[in-house]
Amino acid sequence: LPDTFWSITYDTASVTSLHAIAAAREQLDMGIRQHGMVGRDDLPKLRIYASQEAHSSIEKAVLTLGLGMDSLRKIGVDDSFRMDPDALQEAIEQDKADGWLPFCAVATIGTTSTTSIDPVQDIAAICRRQSIWLHVDAAYAGPAAMLPEKRPLFEGWQQADSIVVNPHKWLFTNFDCSIFYMRSPSILASA
Repeated sequence: LPDTFWSITYDTASVTSLHAIAAAREQLDMGIRQHGMVGRDDLPKLRIYASQEAHSSIEKAVLTLGLGMDSLRKIGVDDSFRMDPDALQEAIEQDKADGWLPFCAVATIGTTSTTSIDPVQDIAAICRRQSIWLHVDAAYAGPAAMLPEKRPLFEGWQQADSIVVNPHKWLFTNFDCSIFYMRSPSILASA
């Protein structure tokens, strides 16, 4: 990863993804930290995207952060269980037309159920064009990025706003150990 990433050690990927989504919400600069979300007519409906294969921790984070399950839009996958970038783009455009504010997308490198790898490069390009925070869940497969022959699988993750990798899965590190990489530690601190 580029030197622009800062990191902190957490216990689990679930906590890490929760904090990533909280940071994504905070970067909207809508006064949620100070005023909360309840009873505010000035907040749009917030939308987060993840594939149908994303880890259940994304759903739990959405619930914990008070966004509600309606805010999570699951994107369809291809025959290899990878998020469909065209479906993501279409969903974003439709949601914007319907009054939602897309603010975060979660791409996965190594899903828990199938070990599928989302096309992060394509998803990152969409997120950049749409000004959407990109969180990459590489909790399962992240350590493989150290191997030169596996680096093509990680193409695009360097464009993410945040990434989670779990050393306890492949690196013989005691359970639980989760590394959270992100570009803006001040947003995390504020969140």
